[in-house]
Amino acid sequence: MKVKISAVIITFNEERNIARCLDSLVGVADEIVVVDSYSTDRTEEICRSYNTVFIKHRFLGHIQQKNWAILQTSSPYILSLDADEVLSDELRASIRKVRENWTHDGYYFNRLTSYCGKWIRHTSWYPSRKLRLWDSRKGSWGGLNPHDRYYMEKGATRQYLRGDILHYSYYSVGEHLVQMNTFSTILAQSYFEQRRKVYFFSIVLHPLWRFIKDFLLNAGFLDGYYGFIVSVNSAHEVFLKYVKLRNLYKKEKQRQKTTICFFNTQRSWGGGEKWHNDVAMHMMKKNYRALYVSSSGSPLSGKLSQLGIPGYGIHVANLSFLNPLKVLKVSRIFRKEKVGVLVTNLSGDMKTASIAGKLAGVPRIIYRRGSAIPVRNSLINKHLYRRVITGIVANSRETKRTILANNPLLVPDHKIRVIYNGVRLSSYHSKVEPLLRARDGEILLGSAGRLSEEKGHLYLLEMMQYLNDNGIRYRLLIAGEGRLLHALQKKAVKLGVDKRVEFLGFVENMPSFFRSLDIFLLSSHYEGFGYVIAEAMASYLPVVAFDIRSSSEIIVDGETGFITRQNNAQELAEKVQELAASKRLRTSMGKKGRKRVEELFSFEKTQEEIQDMITGANGA
Repeated sequence: MKVKISAVIITFNEERNIARCLDSLVGVADEIVVVDSYSTDRTEEICRSYNTVFIKHRFLGHIQQKNWAILQTSSPYILSLDADEVLSDELRASIRKVRENWTHDGYYFNRLTSYCGKWIRHTSWYPSRKLRLWDSRKGSWGGLNPHDRYYMEKGATRQYLRGDILHYSYYSVGEHLVQMNTFSTILAQSYFEQRRKVYFFSIVLHPLWRFIKDFLLNAGFLDGYYGFIVSVNSAHEVFLKYVKLRNLYKKEKQRQKTTICFFNTQRSWGGGEKWHNDVAMHMMKKNYRALYVSSSGSPLSGKLSQLGIPGYGIHVANLSFLNPLKVLKVSRIFRKEKVGVLVTNLSGDMKTASIAGKLAGVPRIIYRRGSAIPVRNSLINKHLYRRVITGIVANSRETKRTILANNPLLVPDHKIRVIYNGVRLSSYHSKVEPLLRARDGEILLGSAGRLSEEKGHLYLLEMMQYLNDNGIRYRLLIAGEGRLLHALQKKAVKLGVDKRVEFLGFVENMPSFFRSLDIFLLSSHYEGFGYVIAEAMASYLPVVAFDIRSSSEIIVDGETGFITRQNNAQELAEKVQELAASKRLRTSMGKKGRKRVEELFSFEKTQEEIQDMITGANGA
């Protein structure tokens, strides 16, 4: 059976190797798909000159990247190469024959490695048989990062092909040492996640056995000086892997002794509460002991308790820090639970909990500032920001600016770290079912946020009047709850737009809410970071928002959406009308928005930064 072969290559900064790899595929592969992890060199330019299908995709691991890359091909018959590999002439001929008469589910062949300009024909490096040509419906990538391998399903047939993959590995011993350090770290982490045990004799005997096997049993000595270097370095990589694995277990024990307390007594759900929930979940998965203090019955306390995180229900008001009984009660909790890191969110919580934390001897007190409102230059703030708080997480540059707006010397600049809120991209994809569906010819607009004054929902209702005047068929969906619900409902009736607006209340499944929409709107008077803007962009939606400084840190005006003058309902309506009239514009902006979130606001990226901040890995 004659088949169409799709070659798949994953890349990152491979301008030195990629042209040689692509040359060897000409005349062999019917399609070449390159999945690139946002290279900063000439990799993309070179690949496009070969008429490849070039796709950028964030790198989450060798196995994950290669499995994702296979899904981008037009044929199930896959030839997989690394960018530093080349098909020998003999192997090219063998693959062309298979293409004309495909008889097995998978084909494997030897890999011959060039090391510092010398071909290594012994050690465990040769013959290193690799399954690289297969029917992708019969298996998937697996193994342990970074040493992945393709696993065929039970009963799948395989055949050996003559010819070698020529692997141009390292151009210097120094390059090899750098890569060994990187790979041993990744492999140790993979072992750790699988809970592989490590003993002292593993660190001693496994590297020794690897050297004996490579240099003596596999005749590495026949490759001379470089055969010796390869054998020693291979043994050293094994040594590093087990030492690093042992260190991971030691760090885990240290983490389990450290309790991180998330202190947030907000009674309703918002961006700050979502941040605390996501970070607590992340730290718990990293084997830290988490604890929460929140208002009894709040959405946050409910979610954290469902995760199995223990907690306390306490009411805290803005002036609770002046109540010595309240402060001492919180301090006793911190001492009892042996809290090592305290993370607060609300201004009132920060004052009460920080003072209690200081009394209890909590070594790290972190204030996550989520509102872009200038901090009062009061004596209590001066004392807390300078003497008590050890680090501040600002969720945008605008938030950082407002912290220092009334007093540039309120807190040393090095104490403040800007870390954007992260979006878990895997939750926002095309297969999410919509919460609601549009009626024929209807444009669905949406907004999300607490129903309070600072969110500016009144301007959305005024905007609807302008849209009515222009005869657009639309419906506005508002997700969120709050004390202004009845006032907003009455206002909608007064403006004659009540039939076209739906107040959905608290929405649990936000990806489904965003999936329902055509355009997302944010009318806030101020936001530290528009969490919902990033979520909407992750859902491929164009966004229209008022210019409140922080919006421009997320939205690129005219590319991923529009930023309008603050509190200008008419201008908001004009931009909505422009988007409603062009599905092509909405789609284009949506795709660019998604890409921007992937590059700047991914959950994985921000959570690692937050973990460093909380644990003090990179300083306060």
